[in-house]
Amino acid sequence: MKETTSIRSSVMVAFGVLALLSLVLGYAGLRAYLADQPQVSFLDLVYYDLQLFVIDSTPLGEGGPLPWPLEIARFTAPAVTVYALIETVRLLLSSEVRRLRAREASRHAIVCGTGALGQALTQRLREEGRKVVVIGTGGGDPPRGPGVLHVTGDATDPLVLRAAGASRARTVYACEDDATVNVAIAATVHGMNPPAPVAAYAHVPDPGLCAALRARRLGVSEPRDHRLDFFNLDELAVRVLLARDPVEQPRPVLLLGLKTFGAALLVELARRWRLLAPPPGTRLPVRVIAPEAESEVAAVCRTYPFVAENCALTCENAGVDDLRDLLDAGREHPQRVYVCYADDRLALTATLTVAPLWMGAPVVVRVSRRRMFGEVFRDGRLMEDLAGSLQIFAVTEEAGKPDLIDEDVIERIARAIHDRYVLACVQRGDTPGGNASMVPYEELSEAKKGQNRDQAAHIGAKLAAIGCVPAPSTEAPHTFAFTGDEVERLARMEHTRWTRYLTDRGWTHGPERDDDALRHPDLLDWEYLSEQARDKDREAVAQLPDILQDAGFRIVRLPTSTGP
Repeated sequence: MKETTSIRSSVMVAFGVLALLSLVLGYAGLRAYLADQPQVSFLDLVYYDLQLFVIDSTPLGEGGPLPWPLEIARFTAPAVTVYALIETVRLLLSSEVRRLRAREASRHAIVCGTGALGQALTQRLREEGRKVVVIGTGGGDPPRGPGVLHVTGDATDPLVLRAAGASRARTVYACEDDATVNVAIAATVHGMNPPAPVAAYAHVPDPGLCAALRARRLGVSEPRDHRLDFFNLDELAVRVLLARDPVEQPRPVLLLGLKTFGAALLVELARRWRLLAPPPGTRLPVRVIAPEAESEVAAVCRTYPFVAENCALTCENAGVDDLRDLLDAGREHPQRVYVCYADDRLALTATLTVAPLWMGAPVVVRVSRRRMFGEVFRDGRLMEDLAGSLQIFAVTEEAGKPDLIDEDVIERIARAIHDRYVLACVQRGDTPGGNASMVPYEELSEAKKGQNRDQAAHIGAKLAAIGCVPAPSTEAPHTFAFTGDEVERLARMEHTRWTRYLTDRGWTHGPERDDDALRHPDLLDWEYLSEQARDKDREAVAQLPDILQDAGFRIVRLPTSTGP
């Protein structure tokens, strides 16, 4: 593709030079040819020269021997015209072909937006070998390459989405800068009633709005024919960061700045620390230095109470100018430093000018996109990288990956359900050796993940049955509790859901559980279940408030609710 483009560019340059040469030779030849006609002016010569390009120069109708420059120009000028016509037709046809290919594309990915996120996501999709249609307004530098088609227009317009083949797409990623536009794009896609399920994902930079939109999606009680979710890059990025380099030692961790990235990092640190099952009372020491550290950390703990339960938090309200004095104190050196400022310039300034940060611990610097910083400091070849401890973490490139974005709110709740299960197993004294399901969610089989997903997808129906809805967990204390009658009613619903899920996959009743033969002793109507089996369903229901709380949600009773 690059070679073809290079050849085409070279040909265009060559014909451009030929056009200029034809003008010069034509003018010189015409001037010599009409030298005995003093009434011919300069402008007449220019006009006759331009006529050579349409094979209709008036003086040539008189015949006669022509000067050699004119003899050459009367052939080269029309050749340039013919090439220009061919190139114009080619461009028009290519544009029409691309438009038709985009409209007729099937099971492809659509990326709405040509900014940093759109480009990163398009690149990842191309690397996976997927066909991509990019919708943009025509400005900027849209991503190009094999397998990438383009549609110009407003992605909230159904006509533009149809031109991109949205009704036959597999996935639509709304990556514009405005969150409300992204939500509108996702809603428009599903409003088109595509014949096959289409997954739509909208980028929402504001974590509060993102959580609120997820809560409303989670509360849907009807079956979900189409996937719809809202993602935040910083939240996705911290999962990549800690999966790559986990924190597993009870030594201090230092966070400079908080905002969205730092808050998400704090939550993920606490979540992973809890799953490590440290000795009772052992919390991960986390020191947060930010202009509004106390209020920001308090907000995180209100939303995710398990953060305070698993992290020994120290908060200091201070800006970059105060870092030297604060970090010079004779405290234990941290095992890792995370620079989480939302402003890239501020993050790099703090890292490169505050010498006490260079304590030998890895210093991870969050930047929004500019991966070139990583290249500058990589291996200390261009700039010294603090003896190898400086790590540049570019959020857009690291988190702009289809496999991360494709995990919708149901997947997040399914992860929380599994985490709660593992935690309960640890508290009972179970070990991974005796329970193959005590592994990170990522290592579960697809069959077990599917059970968790189905349970998560049914939460909206359960809550709706008792007049409740999920909401972002931004208030304290979390005091919701089901009544006894509600637990019993929802336990029946949970058993019916579980039974339907297994029977749809070929499971039948048997006296003993046999995963290979797909038999289970609890595949019976509620009336015939043992109390022990019923207690499992009751426990699953009773854990719902904690599961939702782990994912950043809470349960709210609607004012009109009268209970069961």
